[in-house]
Amino acid sequence: MLVQLLVTGLALGSMYGLVALGYHITWVTSRTMNFAQGTAVMAGAVVAYGCHVGLGWPLLPSLAVTLAALAAYGIAIERIAVYPFFRTASPAWLLSTIACGIIAENTAMLLFGKDARAFPSALTQQPILVGGAGFYPQELLIPVVGLCLVAGVQYFYHRTSYGKQLKAVAWNAEAASLMGIHIPRAVMAAYALSAVLAAVAGVLLAPILNVAATMGTIIGLKAFAVAIIGGLESAPGIIVAGLAYGLVESLVAGYLSTGAREIVGFALVILVLIIRPWGLLGSRPTRRV
Repeated sequence: MLVQLLVTGLALGSMYGLVALGYHITWVTSRTMNFAQGTAVMAGAVVAYGCHVGLGWPLLPSLAVTLAALAAYGIAIERIAVYPFFRTASPAWLLSTIACGIIAENTAMLLFGKDARAFPSALTQQPILVGGAGFYPQELLIPVVGLCLVAGVQYFYHRTSYGKQLKAVAWNAEAASLMGIHIPRAVMAAYALSAVLAAVAGVLLAPILNVAATMGTIIGLKAFAVAIIGGLESAPGIIVAGLAYGLVESLVAGYLSTGAREIVGFALVILVLIIRPWGLLGSRPTRRV
């Protein structure tokens, strides 16, 4: 029982962390966030299902099309819902990204339907038995892929020239522009990368949670909770918070109830906001006097 709960918790937690990393990427690049991030999880699963199951394509070409489509989705969100307000330093992007998410979810309901559909995977056919517990290989694959992607993103931001340029935009957009960095292109790249990470999470979770038009809403909310707990500016903090959140959620659901899972999870967010509003591993903001 405990082993099964731990594996499930790590799988879910790594995906929360991966989606939350999208919030981190757009925040450290442009000081904006995509509150339609949850719909990117759903869109990734739906597009992959349409290609792999609907059209009968092999998994790898389906995945390639899915990632390309979600990169375009992220760029569209940035162009439509963020860029007009980013230029004027208006916080209206918050409501406009929420509106885009609602539109995307309802569009998926019209095209895909409201019913959940199973996503076939060879890794969910035969469970691995450890003592009296059983879990699918897919649940082991999820944290491995998630942590590898996190490491790749960290390398990109801290070790590559373009990654450092994206970080420079958030610190001082005007100075970055004077240094020759194309600001709108940098912000678009951040939103595209954010949506791609969410799409990967959706594809990995689809065989376990099934594919539904509403599957991304709660995942997006929990990912944002993870970003707040870990610290929006701290990628390591977000990953630690994601894994911890998934483990707590799984253990509470296993030993108490699924209803208590949501209560405890979001109560943790409130507790962190009271005690350490800048996040567990985030940097305390300096006060100007």
